[in-house]
Amino acid sequence: MIPHCWEHTILPMKKERFGRVLAVDYGKKRVGLAWSDEMRLVVTPLKAFDNDETLMQRLISLIKENNVTEVVFGIPIRMSGEEGEIAEEIREFAHELSKRVPGVVVDFFDESLTSKDAETLFRAKHGRHPVGKKDKYLVDSYSAAILLEEFLRRDEDF
Repeated sequence: MIPHCWEHTILPMKKERFGRVLAVDYGKKRVGLAWSDEMRLVVTPLKAFDNDETLMQRLISLIKENNVTEVVFGIPIRMSGEEGEIAEEIREFAHELSKRVPGVVVDFFDESLTSKDAETLFRAKHGRHPVGKKDKYLVDSYSAAILLEEFLRRDEDF
């Protein structure tokens, strides 16, 4: 089952690395999600999840049902180079996920400024600032998509 999505972005072809990648923009209230196709050419934002007691099981189901081979979690890095306050919680959650879904690669990537870029994208697409819960879910998923695009592009020159 493929969750509802809003748009996708086509990326340049990658060398030798294949398999669907899921990006997770982990927040205290909501978790933005985006994934690639198996060739890692197309990035698609998915419907964001609430960060509640069902989050772990929902992610496990999403991973297993859709042949996700890698999960990348955004880690906030401050301008000083230090990790943001939620980074430890993200790493603990990711570690638990990796124990529950053996064989799936779990990675981390700097998510600095992705939320700001996602809000800019929202304003460009909708002609207004994000307001209300529905808009915030969209912004979180746009942020995950931007994170995933940057993560996948890092391999272009290898």
